[in-house]
Amino acid sequence: MLAALQKLWRKVFKPPEDLVAFPEVFEHFQELLQDHQKVMEIIADLGEKSGGDFIFDRKYLQDSVNELHVLLLQLVKGLNLISSNRYPDLYATLDRIFVPLETELRGRLSLAAEMPYTMALKDLPVDHPELTGGKAANLGEISQRLHLPVPAGFVITTRAYRHFLEQNQLESRTHALISALLAGEADTANTSRQLQYGFLAGVVPQEVGREIRRRTESAPFWAVRSSAHGEDSEVSFAGLHESLMQVPARGVPDAYKKVLASLFSPAALSYRRQLDMLGEEAAMGVLCQEVIASRASGVVHTLDPEAPDAGCLLIYAYPGLGRQVMDGRARPDRFVVERQHPHLLRARDIFPKKKYLRPAPGGGEEEAELAPEDRERPAIGEETVETLARWAMTLERYFKRPQDIEWALDEAGQVWVLQSRPLGLQESAATPKVEIAQLEAQYPLLLQDQGVVAHAGVGSGPVCLVQADDDLARFPEGAVLVTRYTAPWLARVVPQAAAIVSERGSPAGHLATIAREFRVPTLVGVEGATDVLKEGMEVTVDTNNRLVFGGRVQELLRYELMQSTIFEDAAEFRLLRRLLKRIAPLNLVDPKDPEFTPAGCRSVHDVIRFVHEMAVQELMDLPRFLKRFKGAQLWTLVSVIPIGLKIWDLGGGIDPDARGSEVTAAQITSQPLKTLWEGVCTPGMWSTEPIQVDFSGLMSSLTRTTEAATAAGFNLAVITGTYLNLHLRLGYHFNLVDVRMDPDPHHNHIYFRFVGGVTDLTRRSRRARLLADILSKYHFKVDTKGDLVIARILHLPQEEIRRRLLVLGQLIGFTRQLDMQLKSDEDVPVFMEKFLGGLQPLGEPEGP
Repeated sequence: MLAALQKLWRKVFKPPEDLVAFPEVFEHFQELLQDHQKVMEIIADLGEKSGGDFIFDRKYLQDSVNELHVLLLQLVKGLNLISSNRYPDLYATLDRIFVPLETELRGRLSLAAEMPYTMALKDLPVDHPELTGGKAANLGEISQRLHLPVPAGFVITTRAYRHFLEQNQLESRTHALISALLAGEADTANTSRQLQYGFLAGVVPQEVGREIRRRTESAPFWAVRSSAHGEDSEVSFAGLHESLMQVPARGVPDAYKKVLASLFSPAALSYRRQLDMLGEEAAMGVLCQEVIASRASGVVHTLDPEAPDAGCLLIYAYPGLGRQVMDGRARPDRFVVERQHPHLLRARDIFPKKKYLRPAPGGGEEEAELAPEDRERPAIGEETVETLARWAMTLERYFKRPQDIEWALDEAGQVWVLQSRPLGLQESAATPKVEIAQLEAQYPLLLQDQGVVAHAGVGSGPVCLVQADDDLARFPEGAVLVTRYTAPWLARVVPQAAAIVSERGSPAGHLATIAREFRVPTLVGVEGATDVLKEGMEVTVDTNNRLVFGGRVQELLRYELMQSTIFEDAAEFRLLRRLLKRIAPLNLVDPKDPEFTPAGCRSVHDVIRFVHEMAVQELMDLPRFLKRFKGAQLWTLVSVIPIGLKIWDLGGGIDPDARGSEVTAAQITSQPLKTLWEGVCTPGMWSTEPIQVDFSGLMSSLTRTTEAATAAGFNLAVITGTYLNLHLRLGYHFNLVDVRMDPDPHHNHIYFRFVGGVTDLTRRSRRARLLADILSKYHFKVDTKGDLVIARILHLPQEEIRRRLLVLGQLIGFTRQLDMQLKSDEDVPVFMEKFLGGLQPLGEPEGP
């Protein structure tokens, strides 16, 4: 009872919040922006190192992670100082992100000890083939990063394999037998027989068996597949390890032992001996997936091994399960498809089919006769061919190598990716080094020696100009993304892009970081790119040499594709890639998303995005804002626009010669306020004429009188020479503008919020839509809900910020009473044209 009373007392008589004064808030905000930029620069440097052009060691990685940790602690501390400790959960978020990073740096053995015995495929830690095996690691990336459909399942990790060895006392015995084989004291067949017997006679540890039984309760039958260290990655092991199909759930533990034993089959031992991989590296993960009852299955080769210059990929398809295709027992249909979008079908060879494999009712596989009418039909239709071609090129772009892909088509028509590994090519397919001078003579050179490389590589496709958020819906797979600005909202099309060219931005920006994550060749800071690269134009972007060619330069594309990437398999590079998976991804893009919280932060990039957004939001929180400026000395702006604006100058925003308590627009030295006010005062934008109100509008205005009374108060601008925070109430609606206009574009932003109006919600929503449409023309990221408009734009140069502030000032004046006049949806485009027509000489929005 006493505790309840104490809780009630604390709730009713809560002590006043200890708010930090605004000058101190602003100082913390400046420091926060500086730390934000330092973090982005470190992420950019790490991403640049991952390209293979620089040598580094483990100490560089340790120092970088330590510096990131210190800077993020400062960022979180700064945000909590600004917000009166509203985000203490961020400290736990940092622990959740940095503890695994530090564990990675301690070495894989310590991490292996912390790994569970089994893990769901959807939750696999990316780029950990030594813990999950190569095949599972690839499928984990395909599912998590590319979001292509992969059959559900789980992995029995290499930690379970080590535990199996230990419990069955096989480690020393295995080592002795392998040593004898290497010394020539035993033959391969006898060594294989003894090793495999030990595994098949062994007992699955209770802890591992319990985990397997728990995981297999979700489906009656399972595919149990090998996922050895190195399999489907550095080397293929194709067909050398056991894979068992249609295994009943109760039989998975025994199937697991058979897959482990296949690690030491005669063929596998001979293969690993040739590659000098006998010994500790022979660790086996086992991939267990729900069985796809395939209507058809087969293989895709993203390059024709016999004709790599033909510009085609090959699709092989056969009815039923895919084992017949992989074992070479069936003669599959063959489809020759152009690698380039829209993936036209060049040729197809359809062969007669009589029998196929299907899952047996009690487990395993059985052979069945095809219906007579199906024997001459293609195994798959054109829609499936197109889907497979599109996905195949997505996989090749991501893995940066020609791919050998296994797939299945289920009875519902859904295509599934079963595995993807590097395609083995003959030595004769190697490409000689490309001479740039020769290419310049053959292909038109559109851009040369411009911009900065954010990620090295070569990509080709049709140009897709993205100027606003709405353009993303039409972005085609494999296009070259050309944009003026590297805005974070572009992130969702980066995985689809063959290359990126941006007029603005830097390698330390958000988009550059995401491009490196998805290995997309990217040039930023390319002046005039949108004037030269026109919509639909076919181009080849060579960021290695900072060149953009007209047309598809097959010589460059093939050379890039066929290059050896040995550096990627070095321990330091693999460690860097694992670190970047916890550092670089940007998952928090939309502040309206329910996951935009400290708990939703899954990477370093997420944390700095969250901190920056919340810091700006804190400055825009009006009730707390008003408490902070009490007692401050304010200026009153004298102007022909009658809004009674009060100004609080934190330094550099007002002419030092100004006296008294009033200032004119000419005495304002704050660049953001001066620019915005210039827009507000544009002739014709601020109308003082009475507005004709119809009956519906009049009744709505009368019902909102109370709301207007509660919104009463004066208008306030907090300024410095390069900063503006404006709270502006104009009658029944409220504008909020927060602007940074610094010489360094990385610090710059405009945040704009608009809500309210005198009429009913329908008319107010029309005005919100008008605002959103106009702001989108100027590349703002805009969100609307009812009569609420939230718009933002980041990281533009001063002059570009100035241009948009002029427009924003004009919009504030132009739309002040516009909800009264928007009587129907047809009025929205009419007033939009009226507004845009009145912008000269300020300039119309840049077109594509």
